[in-house]
Amino acid sequence: MIFSKISNIRPFSLSLVSLLKSGFTPTTTHFNQFLFFLSKSKRFKLIIHLVKSNQFKGDSKTRRIFIEALVKEDKYDEAVQCLKEKNTQMEKRLFDSLIQPLCKRNPEKALSILQDCSVSNGVLLSSYTFSSLIYCLCSQGKMDEAIQVLDLMNNEKNKYPFDNFVCSCVISGFLSVGKAELAVKFFENAASLGYLKPNVVTCTGLVSAYCRLGRIDEVSDLLARMQIYGLELDVVFYSNWIYGYFREGAIEEALCRHSEMVCRRIELDTISYTILIDGFSKEGHVEKAVGFLYAMRKRGLQPNLVTLTAVILGFCKKGKLSEAFAVFKIVEDLQIEADEFIYAVLIDGVCRKGDIERAFELLSEMEKKGIKPSVVTYNTIINGLCKVGRMIEADDVSKGIPGDIITYSTLLHGYMQEENVAGMLETKNRVEAADVSLDVTMCNLLIKGLFMMGLFEDALAIYKKISDMGLTSNYVTYCTMIEGYSKVGMLDEALEIFDEYRKASITSAACYNCTIQGLCENDMPDMAVEVFVELIDRGLPLSTRIYMILIKKIFGVKGADGVVDLFQRLGRIEHENFGLLCNDAVSFLCNKGLSEAAFDLLMVIQSNAFVLSKNSYYLIMRSLLYGGKTFLTGLLLTTFIKNYGMFELREKEILVYFLCTKNVETAVRYLATMKGDVSAVTFPAIILRTLTKGGRYLDAFDLVMGAGDKLPLLDVVDYSIVIDGLCRGGHIDRALDLCNFAKNKGISFNIITFNSVINGLCRQGCVVEAFRLFNSLEKNNIVPSEITYGILINTLSKEGLLEDATRLFEEMSLKDLRPNTHIYNSLIDGCSKSGQVQETLKLLLDLQAKGLTPDEFTVSAVLNSYCQKGDMEGALGFFSEFKMRGTLPDFLGFMYLVRGLCDKGRMEESRCILREMFQSKSVIDLLDRVESEIETESIRSFLSLLCEQGSVQEAVNILNEVVTMFFPVREKRVDSKDSSCKYKIDIDSRSCESRKLVKASNNCHSQDTQITQFLDFNSYYSCIALLCAKGEYDNANEVAKIVTGFT
Repeated sequence: MIFSKISNIRPFSLSLVSLLKSGFTPTTTHFNQFLFFLSKSKRFKLIIHLVKSNQFKGDSKTRRIFIEALVKEDKYDEAVQCLKEKNTQMEKRLFDSLIQPLCKRNPEKALSILQDCSVSNGVLLSSYTFSSLIYCLCSQGKMDEAIQVLDLMNNEKNKYPFDNFVCSCVISGFLSVGKAELAVKFFENAASLGYLKPNVVTCTGLVSAYCRLGRIDEVSDLLARMQIYGLELDVVFYSNWIYGYFREGAIEEALCRHSEMVCRRIELDTISYTILIDGFSKEGHVEKAVGFLYAMRKRGLQPNLVTLTAVILGFCKKGKLSEAFAVFKIVEDLQIEADEFIYAVLIDGVCRKGDIERAFELLSEMEKKGIKPSVVTYNTIINGLCKVGRMIEADDVSKGIPGDIITYSTLLHGYMQEENVAGMLETKNRVEAADVSLDVTMCNLLIKGLFMMGLFEDALAIYKKISDMGLTSNYVTYCTMIEGYSKVGMLDEALEIFDEYRKASITSAACYNCTIQGLCENDMPDMAVEVFVELIDRGLPLSTRIYMILIKKIFGVKGADGVVDLFQRLGRIEHENFGLLCNDAVSFLCNKGLSEAAFDLLMVIQSNAFVLSKNSYYLIMRSLLYGGKTFLTGLLLTTFIKNYGMFELREKEILVYFLCTKNVETAVRYLATMKGDVSAVTFPAIILRTLTKGGRYLDAFDLVMGAGDKLPLLDVVDYSIVIDGLCRGGHIDRALDLCNFAKNKGISFNIITFNSVINGLCRQGCVVEAFRLFNSLEKNNIVPSEITYGILINTLSKEGLLEDATRLFEEMSLKDLRPNTHIYNSLIDGCSKSGQVQETLKLLLDLQAKGLTPDEFTVSAVLNSYCQKGDMEGALGFFSEFKMRGTLPDFLGFMYLVRGLCDKGRMEESRCILREMFQSKSVIDLLDRVESEIETESIRSFLSLLCEQGSVQEAVNILNEVVTMFFPVREKRVDSKDSSCKYKIDIDSRSCESRKLVKASNNCHSQDTQITQFLDFNSYYSCIALLCAKGEYDNANEVAKIVTGFT
């Protein structure tokens, strides 16, 4: 060729003009070769100039080079115009050559030219041109434009199919703009139209989309389709799949996929290992991540900065800073250039530990290495300073950087935690002065801070400006406003904000919860119920904390009936958490001891065709049973057994408890039928307390002794309760049998149990046996208590063995045991009965000297000693003295005084004492008991009437009947040396025989007749009924005669 010949002599030494002058006439081919050479030399302007000069006639190749030069010089319109001038079949390639290089440089212009060519000029472009443009648009996230190209590609004229390359580009593009659902939809449409036979790359992109959508389970269906297509899974596919499981927190599934890779002999690469390491680190299993790091290095793969940063992040989250810095040293040893992010992770880690000084050291190290910290790193330090309360330093750091919205949000939150109003105001002013765009999070913080400062109008102003700033209020915004107004009692404003929330397109239970809590705190439970019902109707999730606040408030205002009414209002609702609500309400009432209300609630819930859980049934049955409501327990137990059977241990124990309350023998027989049952079914130990409290001591004894191998694990307290009950019930033999039984079970009794047995022996008159047991205590390393001595001293005093009682009393003092008032009372009572007035007074003075306070019994015992000696002046003086001190005698003390005065014929003084007596609370309570036990009416009124009319002796006679009823005759032991019990009747001043009513004297007859004329017979009926109940019909007849005047 001519250019080659010339170049062999002197390359390019001759200019084009010189060649032409020499007579050389170049052809189109020569000209194109020259233009090609200029194109390779990137002399595009010269090409444009030569072609435009029209000195040479060019062909399609000339135009292609010319168009490419125009494109390189960004003269797209001229290029298009050039193509339009000659629209032949060859122009298709020229259009392709124009658009394809333009895709990367200016995809929007390429799209415009493509639309112009394809639609306006009808040029049929190649599929490669379409694919190239789609790729470029998707890689830049311009999905709307990419869809336009897809429409052109698949129109009636072109009908190009969507191959894997196009699908992969589109799926990747949708993922890059956060629209994974559109990626999946596009794939499904393309596959359904039959355009696509996906390859591994396309399926891998689809896996990423599924992971983003949280539809990781659908990958299994995709795998089935891939098997149909005969596709082999590769490391990229598995890496995406594992990453998806980590996003869902499914660690076990991610580990299973890794195992599959190993089984399929798919070699992991650095990215795969990094995904595993990052996933386990973020889930808190950094040790597992380190294991993968070791395996990675063992296989010869070097971790990159991302891999090691993930491990450091895992250690920092767990507070293992020494390990984190050890990994950081690996980064330095491998000569990997650290970036800002790895330092930010370390700084965050040390800030979490409160080591702010080390954070500043890392910051200085960054600057020495030429790594310029951004606002993100500084925000991390500011956050650390705020968390440890170093707000002044945080504020100083923030003022030295161009802060962003996170900076000010962090500062404001820190000041809010400290309730620092000045700091909040300063930060607010800085935000307003700074050129930063507020986001909705910052607005929420500002609103909350302003409410804390009491600036309600300012808070409302920011709330109203949110929409003006182009932002949208979220549920936190509404909650902050509602909570702020509710806390200061501005319920109307809070409800207005709530109404605005309901109109907004936001679905959140948080705003309902804030409103309900605010209404409850402001004592508006009825309106709170309305909001709660709406919450349920909208199907929003129920918060246990909120509905318990509502239930507690309703209970506080309306009681248990209010809670039951709430569920009547709710009726039968369809909500996934309604069962939890019902169960928690039942539990609440049961814990309050309101078993009957819980039963009523159960009936309401069942009437709405809702079935409670087994646990709720159990709670109600247990509450009813422990509350003594055996009838309702029986009803509910029957229903429960029909519906659920009796399979669980706790339910069987409830049945045993119920049977015990009805008939212990039946319960024992039931336990006997359970011998073959491998479960540890038995009776609950609390039934022993219930039976003993109800006076069923023998039933408790029979239950323990008859349970056999179904006896529960009882402790010393359980045995002591039954033993004490048997002793109080007079069943000392069985109490001792139970002691031996418990001892064989390995139970070691304490002084409390021994006190019960000693008291039981004393009550039965077996004083010798009681002292034998007392003397054995020290041998068993058990120290007697004040109660032990009190029991024995009381017994000796009642038996009249005052010398022995005194010696035991003195022994107490030697053992540093301080006697209480009850022990003194025992001695004082014993001395008073034996007529030892001086000894009685001496004990009284000693009692007061020890700092103890005499009680009603003390005063009564001293009065008894005076009265027995006939010293009524001394008795009256003592009575007046202690009346001034605020201590009156008990019922018997008044009786001692009244009887003594009557015996001396001092009836008027006796009547005055009776008046005092009828004003005493202890006497009033006793007379009320009389009325309730014999079902009579107002015996106190009748006695007061007798007293007022001067019938003192008649009143005394009736009171003597009360004494007989509540203070019966006590048997006194004759010989304590013999263990056999020989008794004689001891009629002392505390127990009187039945006395006959004395007929009213003739001089009182007319007065009695006058009084009875205006008194109702009911006033005397109680007295007559009392005498009849005692079998003393003659006395009752005498009273009747007085009432009717027939005397």
